[in-house]
Amino acid sequence: MCFSSIAGWRLGWAALIALAGGFTSGESKAETAAPRHDPSLLQPEMETQVAALPPGDYMFADWGGVRSNLHELGIDFFGFYNAIINGNVVGGFDPGHATYAHDIWLGAKFDLERLFGWTGGLFAISFIDRAGDDLTIQHIGSIYSTQQLVGGQRPFLYQVYLEQKLGTYITAKVGRYGASDDFNTSPWYGYALNNGINGNIRNVLFDTRFSAYPFAVWAASVFLDPTPEFHLKAGVFQVSEGMFENDDNGLNFGIGDRDGYLAIVQVAWTPEFRKTGTISAGDPKAGPLTTKGMPGHYWLGATFSQWDLYQKFLGGFLDHSYGFYAHADQMVYREQVGSEQGLTVFLASGYYPQEEISRVPFQINAGLNYLGLFPGRDKDHTIVYFIYGDIGSDYARSVQRPGGHRAQSEEVIEVGHRFQITRWSYIQPDLQWVIDPGGTGDIPNAVVVGAQMGVTF
Repeated sequence: MCFSSIAGWRLGWAALIALAGGFTSGESKAETAAPRHDPSLLQPEMETQVAALPPGDYMFADWGGVRSNLHELGIDFFGFYNAIINGNVVGGFDPGHATYAHDIWLGAKFDLERLFGWTGGLFAISFIDRAGDDLTIQHIGSIYSTQQLVGGQRPFLYQVYLEQKLGTYITAKVGRYGASDDFNTSPWYGYALNNGINGNIRNVLFDTRFSAYPFAVWAASVFLDPTPEFHLKAGVFQVSEGMFENDDNGLNFGIGDRDGYLAIVQVAWTPEFRKTGTISAGDPKAGPLTTKGMPGHYWLGATFSQWDLYQKFLGGFLDHSYGFYAHADQMVYREQVGSEQGLTVFLASGYYPQEEISRVPFQINAGLNYLGLFPGRDKDHTIVYFIYGDIGSDYARSVQRPGGHRAQSEEVIEVGHRFQITRWSYIQPDLQWVIDPGGTGDIPNAVVVGAQMGVTF
């Protein structure tokens, strides 16, 4: 088995050994602050009202009290390291190989109200470094990458934005960031190693110029939360020819004459079913005691982009693209009243009907995620995820090889278990079965095994 990067391989296994050193008890109650690299998972933390800092959430703890002091001033630093080592045991066009990839994300957020008295203001800046090789491109040949940490393998300046609360229900955001920070994403996606799920519904990225981590563009967004259950998001994002290349490491802040835009609207409903309350017998005046219900998250999104360079697979260009995506997740089983442990299911889909420019016009993802399946492992996640991608007819004709079959669809089944070692570290052994890599049937089904590991600094 050959590894593409010896230095990366050593770093990855050094991290694995360090994580294993923290695996002292099967009864760990802790979990990492963010289960993956995706910036959307930090959104709850990026509030102007900053909660007390829990030092146990970080590998480097409180920096001797410096971190807590900065936090009180309104300055919070964050850092994540994630790495994947996996290999295709059988199948693909070149079996018997493994690769390593990692992602380091560092940044800071500044509460402008605490620092300068700027009511409701927040400023954020972050940096990313990615390295390693893509097992999929080099050895499997599938549409969906089995390592979600590939894409933009270099250092980047990522987020540079200002966020402002405008009253009780409205927040605005402007600067440089990716659409994936706030749209078309869910924390449940982050437990997948396959990037057909992890981060975003992948065909949205395939079929339009949807900016996603680690590629930042100029953008402006507004978030409306009129009730605890109903939410509306809208954003406009820069579209350019080289937005997914970024050889300038994210330092090109220009807007070119040929640039276009991507507009997104997303409407969400976040109910909590079977939420109950009882009057306290000891103090009837205290009011009802509410027990946790079954939380769910449902949303519909639409994108429209105008850009003169949407290239047709069979020749020519379109000057626009459009499409839709949808998501639903619902907790369906809770082990006991007040417990976090239980089963959540999700279903997500993207539809981009312009087959002349859509690589995967229709995709559907489904998943089961059980928190605390095994006794004594209350913070572990066990997953069974599925991806189906219908390959566009024009794209299939454009890549069909002489004597080969025309691509139709690709499927992936992924099974994994994330051991939450401490609040700031995890390791996730994982198995993926890639069915019809490339969608043609000409490449044998691939079995990919490996693990992802991560720490929060």
